[in-house]
Amino acid sequence: MSTNLKQLSTAQTAVLLSSITNSSNPSQDMDTLLPGWTIVWNGRETFDGNYAFIAADPSYTQYALAIRGSLPPNDIFDNWYEFTNWILEDLDVLTRVNWPYVTSGEALISKGTFTAFTNVQNMKDTTGAMGSIFDYLKVNAVLANKKIIITGHSLGGNIANVYASYFISALLQEGYSADTHLYTFAAPAAGNSNFATDLDNKLSNAWHYENRYDIVPKFPVSTSILEVASLFLPEPLAAEIMVTHDGHDFTLKEAITLLAGIFYLYDYKQQSNNYTVFSNELDNQYENNTIKDWLCQAGYQHAISNYANFLNVSLTSELAERSRVV
Repeated sequence: MSTNLKQLSTAQTAVLLSSITNSSNPSQDMDTLLPGWTIVWNGRETFDGNYAFIAADPSYTQYALAIRGSLPPNDIFDNWYEFTNWILEDLDVLTRVNWPYVTSGEALISKGTFTAFTNVQNMKDTTGAMGSIFDYLKVNAVLANKKIIITGHSLGGNIANVYASYFISALLQEGYSADTHLYTFAAPAAGNSNFATDLDNKLSNAWHYENRYDIVPKFPVSTSILEVASLFLPEPLAAEIMVTHDGHDFTLKEAITLLAGIFYLYDYKQQSNNYTVFSNELDNQYENNTIKDWLCQAGYQHAISNYANFLNVSLTSELAERSRVV
């Protein structure tokens, strides 16, 4: 499945690059999906699963930083409480830390996001290239006036938002600017409204994509979590699904509403620049009013293949399968 590069938009290129971060053989899938593109800086995966690479187009006029998201184990999508523990603990969104890379004022991001960002910021290359991601992009792209793309899906998109914020501010502190473009797919919100506004203000070349049936980019924004309580139409419906916890029975909709209340005072917010919400078809395998079908439908909707399809590009069959989390 080769791709005609001349016909690809930057958004299409970004979603393909994001999908390749999930590959068991990124160079091989790069040759298939983006022939001529080359991985020029390949990160060493951290102990907790963060991974990123830098790729260059055939003419070396574009450099792209693609960051992988950490997909949850499949069995998380069997149990609502395991899923919420993943949201509250693994992503660590109940603790927020100061984000120093803002042009003015103060901003907060989740502790989990900060940890993942730090992993990527300090990541080492495995190909022999010297320096960090920032150092490599500065020398090879910024100083040479090349285009830079930063992209990721899911947690990778979350980290991409934060890395872009850091990258632009760090360059400004050194007296540089760069032709930087940000593309995120299904990214959970990284920080509070001050963080989102600051990123919007300093990076207009940013595009964010959300499948309206994908619950992940709705977290941990309180008002968006409330929208999750009304998914999926016509079914499975959270209002029709009963769950039990500590001997108490209540609907899944009530559980989601409670979760939205927890985040009400946290002020998490998504960016506004070029934020696109699209609709995807429901998977008819998961249309029963059961907790398992509801969570499996959620997992199916989160797949990066849905975002690629929306942008009219296709993944390899292996990458499409690996993108499914059910």
